[in-house]
Amino acid sequence: MSTKLRRKWFALITFVLLISLVVGCSGSNETNSQSQSETEGDELKGTITMWGWDTNYIEVVSKEFNKVYPDIKIELTNVAAEDYLQKVQTTLASGGELPDILWGERNYRGKIFELDIWENLEEEPYQFDKTLVFDYLDELTTNPKGEVIALEQSLTPGALAYRRDLAKEYFGTDDPKELEEMFQSIDDFIEKGKEVQAKSGGEVYMFSSLGELNEIFTAQSQKPLMDGEVVDVSGKMGEVIENVVKVRDAGIVDKLEIWSPQWNASFADGKHIFFPAANWAPQYVIKPNDKDGEGRWGLMKPPGNAYSWGGTVFGISKDSKEKELAWTFMNWLLLTKEGADASKLVNFYVPLKSVYDDPEFASSEDPFFNNQDVGKFWMEEIVPELEVPQISASDSVVKDATNLILNLLNSDSDVDADEAITKLKDEVKAKLPDKEIK
Repeated sequence: MSTKLRRKWFALITFVLLISLVVGCSGSNETNSQSQSETEGDELKGTITMWGWDTNYIEVVSKEFNKVYPDIKIELTNVAAEDYLQKVQTTLASGGELPDILWGERNYRGKIFELDIWENLEEEPYQFDKTLVFDYLDELTTNPKGEVIALEQSLTPGALAYRRDLAKEYFGTDDPKELEEMFQSIDDFIEKGKEVQAKSGGEVYMFSSLGELNEIFTAQSQKPLMDGEVVDVSGKMGEVIENVVKVRDAGIVDKLEIWSPQWNASFADGKHIFFPAANWAPQYVIKPNDKDGEGRWGLMKPPGNAYSWGGTVFGISKDSKEKELAWTFMNWLLLTKEGADASKLVNFYVPLKSVYDDPEFASSEDPFFNNQDVGKFWMEEIVPELEVPQISASDSVVKDATNLILNLLNSDSDVDADEAITKLKDEVKAKLPDKEIK
């Protein structure tokens, strides 16, 4: 073979080898990219502890999480939301060990956020970027120092659920848009509510409980409870109490106590038309309490501001020995598409904005709600309008005191709004003697 020919063969072989190398590397990179989380999942091992109250939720999302991270175990100890703060405080006082992942329920979050037990998630090694989530959540996940110390488990948009059969009977329509047009103010509810009372011989009410009205009106208020160091009860709750009393005096709300067995039964009894509802309410409240109600429920926007009701955050204990595992779980569950899919199995909507770029992601037509697309309702009609005031350590005190005043308003129709707000301030002052109350 001539030298010239040998050179041509050498060049050809070299070219083929180079192409093979490039293709091989490319294929290897693609494979590595696809299997990176699987490899990482195979490497991470251990147990994450947490205290919380939603066993079903943890069981569902943990099952999905373990498909990627099979050797990370989630260990949940059941603690009721109303007992959580006290358990944390007694554990700290006794020198006990807190769980790796801390929970914070909305009503008690301001108080527990004051405890120096939370990791700052914006710092190393977490480097959480809060622009990834919805802006309004900033007020709900930061401590008094302005540090982001938790991630919201789910968006919690609120609205009005209603009985379609009763709406059709008394208002002539069960269409949510037509009802929103019909009910644009509290006065509209009062006017129609009186008609319902007359037509039903006093048997059917617009609402079942003053507690329901309080939840809606308080959540709609954009006024913060704290005015500097002063607990501004009048500013936060004055208009709320006035509106509650106004509706009570109109005779369109029943006297049931919210969350009581009687209230639970009211979803199916056909005597109450409207109920407050957040995205968690259909699964955890409405469907269990109206087992034969498929097709007779609807969702509509309330008059006034959009509101957020309830909610839970997850954060990492400063003393946790499994911080990497805890963040791996939280990051996967709340800040990835895969976690969003897992959360959607229990009708929770993660705070990650990017997953909703696909309008079909949130879509969820529910036969129980007459095939209304409840997912798009929450994400397209309520969430974009949400604003919330800054939480505070006094929130739970005011809420508990308000519940006492609601019981008084229920039992004594002679108590007016002025007397109710005065008694509310007295109750708060008794619980917070070192605070200025106005």
